[in-house]
Amino acid sequence: MGIGEYIQQTKQVLRQGMMGQRESFDGAQASSASGDIVSESSSSLIRSLMGSIGNVGDPFFPPDIIGGICPRVAGEEEAIVWNAAVEACDSERVHIAWQAVGNTIWYLAVRSSDLASHTNSWCPLATLLPTAESISGLPVCYTYFGEELAVLMVITAEELHIYRGTAAVIKAKTERTAHELGSKASIVNIDLFHVGQMAPVPWYSASLFEDRARRILSTLSVLASLSIVGVTFLVWLLASMSMISSRHDLSAAIEHTQAKSMKLLQEVEDLRYSPLREQIGKFLSVNDGLLSLNGLLTVYDISDKGTRWRAVVPPNATAESISAMGGKNIDTTEQGAFIGNQAEIDYEATKKEKR
Repeated sequence: MGIGEYIQQTKQVLRQGMMGQRESFDGAQASSASGDIVSESSSSLIRSLMGSIGNVGDPFFPPDIIGGICPRVAGEEEAIVWNAAVEACDSERVHIAWQAVGNTIWYLAVRSSDLASHTNSWCPLATLLPTAESISGLPVCYTYFGEELAVLMVITAEELHIYRGTAAVIKAKTERTAHELGSKASIVNIDLFHVGQMAPVPWYSASLFEDRARRILSTLSVLASLSIVGVTFLVWLLASMSMISSRHDLSAAIEHTQAKSMKLLQEVEDLRYSPLREQIGKFLSVNDGLLSLNGLLTVYDISDKGTRWRAVVPPNATAESISAMGGKNIDTTEQGAFIGNQAEIDYEATKKEKR
């Protein structure tokens, strides 16, 4: 049977199971007064169909397969079965298959290491777990007699047991178990023909779920790293643009400062050679000379024609000191000598002529 036929049969069984669940649910509502179980169901097949289904291999009866039953909490079936399977198999890496109807979960479990040589295999016993349609036929004993191993799976409303052994042992165990369960118990023998007609129910492995989670986390880590790299590049780009802008502003500020400094130096240079500075220098020179002679400046006039000054110095002032000031002796009296520069002498001479 090819993978396409397997998947089609799997979907058909799931669809039939959901229809049976709806019919059983309606019947349970009609007979709720008699205490019938509401048959809302859940299974590992539904959980597997929610993800991608890979290639389904040949049927295989694991030699150490374990079966059991546990109470159901809606929405927590996977966690309940997983904890029960881990405890029963004494391993954290297990493959499980379960079917939940009403308030009960029937499950099968096997260590993942037992399926290492039978990748993608499926167990026909998982297909025989009670559904909403078949729960009314409990109890039932399923037997399989292979060339090397015989298997008995006993399913009741409250128990699920799996026995392994030789064909003779399993036949005796089946007859004894059916007798203990009473006349309602039925015995169903599974042969290769019946196995070929079954829709395969793949194992559900939490380890595969963990691998998928790790891939998702790895993808998220890569995306987060790319986001961080993108943000870092954006920050670097903004910082570079800010540095370029700052350098441009700094260059402009340096040029403006240099221009202002040159202008200030030029103004200082202009003030250094201004006429006022020259006149102040001449006045200070005359004043210093008079201070050395204990003289008194009486006239200091600045005009377009030049600068003239007149002062009184003590009689004992020497001609050399007066000449060093740029002055000349104009007149001598008892109070002292009147001195002045050539411009003052010319001014006095012109003044006399006008008189």
